[in-house]
This record gives sequence, structure tokens and C-alpha cells, in this order.
Amino acid sequence: MRTRFVVGLMLALHVSLGATVYEKECVGCHQDLDVGIDKFFYRYVLVFSSEVSVKAALKDYLMHPMKEKTLLPEGLVEKYGIKAPWTLGEAALEEAIDTYWETYTFMGRLK
Repeated sequence: MRTRFVVGLMLALHVSLGATVYEKECVGCHQDLDVGIDKFFYRYVLVFSSEVSVKAALKDYLMHPMKEKTLLPEGLVEKYGIKAPWTLGEAALEEAIDTYWETYTFMGRLK
């Protein structure tokens, strides 16, 4: 319980100091899920392969979430449901997706 409080406090402080749209709008909710936000990224890469395709699929899902579009395992869909549509506009969504991509991509980093 104390760890969540500290993480929440750190996140709130970071948000107030100019955090990205991704950090403000995505990370906070996903930190409480059973599966890390990085695992969602890897599922999208496995299914959609390229940066352009992954970003387009994420944008489509986040703007128009439907059970038929989700890559979540059935158990997580049953537990958490389907998220509400993104409401902060396309530019903010694209910024969040770009940050998400840069945070977790391994493409171009493998040696």
C-alpha cells in the first residue's frame, strides 16, 4: 500500500513538473493493471510489425475501442472491460503514441 502511495505521489509531482501527455494520460491508469504497459506494446509489435502499422492500430483502438479490436487477453477484458474512447483530441493522442513508441521500441537499438 505504501509503495502505491509513493509511486502515486511521484507521478503527481512529475505531472505537475511538465510530464508528457503519455505520462499524464496513460501511465497512471496502466500502473494498476496485472500486465505492464510494455506488454501491450510488445503485443502490438507482434501483430502489426511496423512503426506505422502499430501507431495506426493504437490510434484506431484508442479513438474507437471495441472488444473486436482489442489485443488484450480475454481474462483482462473480463476483469477490466474495454476502455472509454480517447477524448483529448488527435494531436494529443498522436503525441502520446509517439512517446509510447519511443519508450518501448527496440527497433534500431539491437546490436
